This record gives sequence, C-alpha cells and structure tokens, in this order.
Amino acid sequence: MLIGLFSAGSSPGVSTAVLAMGSVWPSPCVVIDADPSGGDLLAAGGSVVEADREHNLVELMRIGRQGQIPQVLDSQITRLPVGVDVVAGLAHPGQSAGVVWGELAEGLQAVTHRDVLVDLGRWGSPFAPAPLLRACDVLLVVVRTQLRGLRRAERVLPMIKEDLDRHNPGAGDVGLLVVNDHGPYAVPDIARRLSAPVLGELPLDVRTAAVFSDGATAPRHMERSALARAVPGVVRTVGQLAQSRQALGRRGPLIRQQAVDPSPSPVRRVTTPPSPSPAAAAVGLREMSRSPRRLSAVPPTGTDS
Repeated sequence: MLIGLFSAGSSPGVSTAVLAMGSVWPSPCVVIDADPSGGDLLAAGGSVVEADREHNLVELMRIGRQGQIPQVLDSQITRLPVGVDVVAGLAHPGQSAGVVWGELAEGLQAVTHRDVLVDLGRWGSPFAPAPLLRACDVLLVVVRTQLRGLRRAERVLPMIKEDLDRHNPGAGDVGLLVVNDHGPYAVPDIARRLSAPVLGELPLDVRTAAVFSDGATAPRHMERSALARAVPGVVRTVGQLAQSRQALGRRGPLIRQQAVDPSPSPVRRVTTPPSPSPAAAAVGLREMSRSPRRLSAVPPTGTDS
C-alpha cells in the first residue's frame, strides 16, 4: 500500500507524523522522503546518520530505471535509531527538477514486500510531486488548529481534489490528520471548514515529537506519552482504509464524507479478527490484519552531546 502525507504550509508536523506512524506500523514498511524542497527525515538519526548521503531518493531513481524500483528499493534504505527504515530525500531543492515523479509513483505502487509511507512535503513547491499524490491509496493533509494553516489548506485542497478527480473520477478524496495544538478550532469544525473527513488526531507533544524531528534523546517512559498513545489509532484507521481501497482495485472514495472519532483505540494483541475501532467504523472499514506495534523508547544513538 502507498500512503502519502503533505501539508499546505506552516510546518504542521508532516515529517514527525510520518516517522511516528512508521515506528509502529504493524508490517514491514519504508518511509520515503519525497519533499521537493529537500529532505529532513535523516535529522531524526542525529549527526551520524546525517553524514550518510550515499543512499537517497536520487540514487534510487538512478538505479531503479526501467521499472526496477521495487527490486532496488531496499539497497537505498537507512535505518534510523527510532526504528524506522527511510529513503533519504533530496539534498537541495534544485534536484527536484531532475526527478521523474511519475516513474517514481509507478515504482512505489509496484512495491509488494513493504508498505510505503511518503513524506510529500509542502504542496505548492516548484516541481511538486503531483503523480505521487495521485498514486496514493490514502492521502492525508496534516493541519493544526490555528487559523493561518487552515486558511492555506482551504485554498489548496480544492485544487488537489480537482486534480485527483480529473485523473481518477470519483477518487478526489483527501483525509485530514489534525495535530491538536489547542488552537481556536475544534476538530469537527475543521472537518466542516475543509469539507474533508478527519482520519486521525495527534496531540502537540513537543518532547516526544523532537525524538522524530531532531533525533532528541527519548523522554523517560516515552511509550506512555500522549503522542505514543495516539499514533496506533491513526495507523489502524489509515491502514484499514488503504486495505479497503486496494481490495477495490482502485483509489475509491471515502465511504462517508464526515469527520470520524479521532480518539485512539488501545493496541490489542489478538489472534482472532477484532472489531473495528471507532474511527474505522465511522467510515465503514474492516480492521487491519495486524495491530500497530507499541511506540517504545529509543537509545540516544547518533545524537550530539
């Protein structure tokens, strides 16, 4: 499955969200840094990982020509201390002009041995990866609860939905991932304002988020943090939606155009199929075949003292 996250601006936390999701994803996955303005995902690995520039998106495209991206993908993976496999992004914005985004989208769609999460960066950048957005089974825009970011999303989403629907009629849906920074807008109000369903809500947990965004030392009992408790519910709902769309054989529309209950359901370790979580039930989805893993503390490997 192919899942993309992007923002309309104001740095709401796309990279943090995608790495946190990847850290508890229930099956093998890889996070692709496809931000056309330049990649930052390696920052979560600290200075040691940051120095490794031999494995990245440009090299993946070079050696993955003629439909070979699924076969060579693993050779370009860097394992971060947070336990996430990533393909590092562009070294600078000028490289985006040389990336054939359509070819990358086709290659990532063909990957079957891993689920693929993509950090698409900020929409509106030059050489924006529009073919990647169109290829995603689930597409999420990350927003906060402040007016400035919501106004930007309000301007951008209609254009994206129109583009998606033009290339795949009836499939112009974009879900919302809300980072609740205690702004003036409640989650249901955001869903109504942006005319999009909320597929998840994450708290503004600065200390835990810094582990993923900057390679900071994990706080004590990180697995009990607000972010750690919320991420599995988002993963479960998004994964269920992606599975359902894959079963349809195309990027079908969301079943119900309404906000869903963003509260995370507890991580369950069961052998029989569990009942759907509240968020999944609200959009008529089946439960994922596996439960998300627990987000656990990571050693401060590779960070500067």
